[in-house]
Amino acid sequence: MAWFWRKKKQDSPAYRVTPRKEPSPTSKVDVSELTPPAADFLASACVLQLTAASELAAVSSEAWSAEDADALMVASGMAMDRYRALRALLADYEKDVSGAIATPRHTLSGHLERFVTTRWYERVGTIYVVFGLTRDFWLLLAGGLPKDLRTRVTEILRDGGEEDLLAGVLERVLQVDTRYVSRLSLWARRLVGDAMLICKDALADAVVSADDAVTKLEPIFTDVLAHHTSRLERVGLTA
Repeated sequence: MAWFWRKKKQDSPAYRVTPRKEPSPTSKVDVSELTPPAADFLASACVLQLTAASELAAVSSEAWSAEDADALMVASGMAMDRYRALRALLADYEKDVSGAIATPRHTLSGHLERFVTTRWYERVGTIYVVFGLTRDFWLLLAGGLPKDLRTRVTEILRDGGEEDLLAGVLERVLQVDTRYVSRLSLWARRLVGDAMLICKDALADAVVSADDAVTKLEPIFTDVLAHHTSRLERVGLTA
């Protein structure tokens, strides 16, 4: 899919992270027909946040500094709080919550197997890119939920400060050795395609199988990728 990729910028890397002031991604496209049933949406959203919390805790335990360990664990707690809130909403639709999240958990695990790396800083980059991009996508899909649920889900999924924490960790990594800039930029580009496949798994079945699926999805992915590019540029990486 051609829209997975953006042109590289040739600007010199900038290492100072500034607080994120831009809003969550929005789209002018009607997403109502793209959004899956509420229970399916919530189940997949739960799995993403539970996985993010687990991954953040894992990289925190191997952090290069106490400052990074603290930032990553705080971010893990935020993801877990988000999971608990989404789980409570899912319980209104599904009596067996663990059963409801089993399938999306298995599906996500298959994608994450392609993200495996032994480099700690690349693991942090994976969380920053993949879980940032997918959370943006779920925020857009939430626009197709019933009004009350949409409002609550949007409140839960909005960035609560963990993106600044992760950006700070990456900033400190880049200050250690400028060679990490090219390595992390390359790694981030490798992640985008698979991250988009995770997003595709969340769509309503009828949309994925439709003949005009590409036409319907391109504007949505374009919005998400624009936000993704900004996310990388703020830490001096190229998309």
